[in-house]
Amino acid sequence: MAQAKAGERGATLLLVTFVSAFVLIPIVGMCIDGAVLFLVKAKLSSAVDAAALSAARSLSLGQSITEQQSNAQKLGAKYFTANFPPGIMNAKVVGGQDISGSIQILPTTLQKITVTVSVSVQVPLYFMRILGFQNSTVSATGQATRSNANIMMVLDRSGSMNQHGSCAALQSSAENFVNQFIEGRDRLGLVTFQTTAHIDVAPSVNFKAPLLAALDSLVCAGDTGTAQGLYLGYNQIQTVINQPGALNVIVLFTDGQPNTIVGKFDIKTKEDTRYDVYNTSQLVDTPASSCKVQGPLVGAFGDLSQETSNSVQTLNATGYTGGVWNPAGIPLSSAANASLLSAAGCSFSNSDWNYSLYARRDIAYIKDQDAYGNSLADRGLVPPLDRFQGGHYSGHIRPDTPRNTRWEAFNAADSMATSIRNDPNYTTVIYTIGLQGNEPMAMDQDFMKRLANDGSYPPATNYDPTKPAGKFILANNTAEISQAFQEIASQILRLSK
Repeated sequence: MAQAKAGERGATLLLVTFVSAFVLIPIVGMCIDGAVLFLVKAKLSSAVDAAALSAARSLSLGQSITEQQSNAQKLGAKYFTANFPPGIMNAKVVGGQDISGSIQILPTTLQKITVTVSVSVQVPLYFMRILGFQNSTVSATGQATRSNANIMMVLDRSGSMNQHGSCAALQSSAENFVNQFIEGRDRLGLVTFQTTAHIDVAPSVNFKAPLLAALDSLVCAGDTGTAQGLYLGYNQIQTVINQPGALNVIVLFTDGQPNTIVGKFDIKTKEDTRYDVYNTSQLVDTPASSCKVQGPLVGAFGDLSQETSNSVQTLNATGYTGGVWNPAGIPLSSAANASLLSAAGCSFSNSDWNYSLYARRDIAYIKDQDAYGNSLADRGLVPPLDRFQGGHYSGHIRPDTPRNTRWEAFNAADSMATSIRNDPNYTTVIYTIGLQGNEPMAMDQDFMKRLANDGSYPPATNYDPTKPAGKFILANNTAEISQAFQEIASQILRLSK
C-alpha cells in the first residue's frame, strides 16, 4: 500500500477540522441543548397542569364569581411556582414569574367551566451560540374542565343518630361538604328524613348561607323513612333544578336500616283475624273499623317493635307496628315526631305518637306500592313478605308484623333508587354513606351498594353497568363520617383535562 504524501495528509486534517467545526460540533451541541429544552418542556407541562387543576379545584373559595376567579388564579400561580421555581435551568418565564394573568377561567357550556393555563419560557442555549442562537422559547398549555354540580343532600336524622355524638358529627361533616362547592355556579339543596322526610333547603346557586344555617340547627329524632327522603330529593332535581343531562347527584347518609314507608291505606271494612295491638303474638278476631275517613288514609307506617318495647325485635314476625295519617315531614330543627291526625271513630284517641300502634286496627292491609309508586313487594333483596293466608284480605300484605314493615321499607327505598337511575333525562348519580354502630343490626352493605349502583368488588347484587354508577362508603365510627363526605366531594369534583 502506498503511503499518503505530506500534502494529502494535510488536506485530510483540514477536512476533518472543517467537518468537526461545522458539522459534528453543531450536531453535538444541538443534542445537548435539545435535551435541556426537552427537560424544561416536561417540567413546564407539569407545572401548567398543576396550576390548571389547582385553580379549578379552588373555585369554591370566595363569595362572588369575580372573587372566586381571582382566588383561583392566585392559587394556580402558586402551584405553578412550586412546580417551576424561578431560575430552574436558567429559564425565565415570559411576562414574569407571576402567571395569574395567564390563567383563563371561562364557562365552555352552560354546566361546565374550563380553566386554561398557557405559559412560555425563554431557555438559554449554550453550544448553539456558535451558530448565533442565544436562546429558545418553550411553551406549554394545561387545561382542566369542571362540571357544575346539582346536588341534593338527603340526610338521616333519626333518633339513633343521638348515639356516640353522631348527630353533631353529621352536622359538621355536611357543613364541610357544602363548602367544597361553588356559590353562584353549583346548586345544592337539603332533605332530611326521620319517620317522614322534609325539604329543609330548596336547591339554589345561593346555597351556602341557608344550608349552613339549617345544618347548624340540626336535631335528631324519630324513625327512618329512607324511601320518602330519596323521593323528595329526586323530586327537587326534577322540578326545581330541572337540568337534564347536567351533573345531577344525590348524596344519601344513614346510620341504619329503613323501617318506615309512606303509603295510601284503605279503611278496614271487613272482620278478620290478626295480631292484637298489645299482646302482639296473639291472633284475635277484629271487627271492621269505625274510622270516619273519606278515601284512603295517607301517611307513614313503620316498625315500632324496637322503639316501643326497648328490645331488639326488628325481624320478629310479631311485635309493634304503627302508623300516622300525615305524610308531612318535620323541619330539621324540631325534635318532634310525625304527628298523628285524629279522626272520628278511629282506634287512636289523640295525636300522641304513642297511640300510632292502634293503626293496625283501622287499615285493611298494606298495598303493593307506596304513595310514590315504589314497589313494596318482593325484589330479591329481603325475604318474601307476610301476607294474609285467608279471610277477606287474603293475599294482601299484613300490617300487623314488624318484620313486614321493615322489609317493605327496604323494598321501597331500593325501588325508588332504581327509578331514579332509570330516568334517562336526568341521569342522576347516587352516592351513599352508611354509619356503623348506632343500631343493633349491622349496616346492610349490599342494600347501600344497591342504592348507589356501586360496581366495586363485590358489586351490588343488582348492579347495572348501563346506568349511572355511584359509590357506597362505610363509616365505621363518627370520625369517619367527615372522611366519607370528603371522598364523595372529591368524586363529584373529579376533573378531566
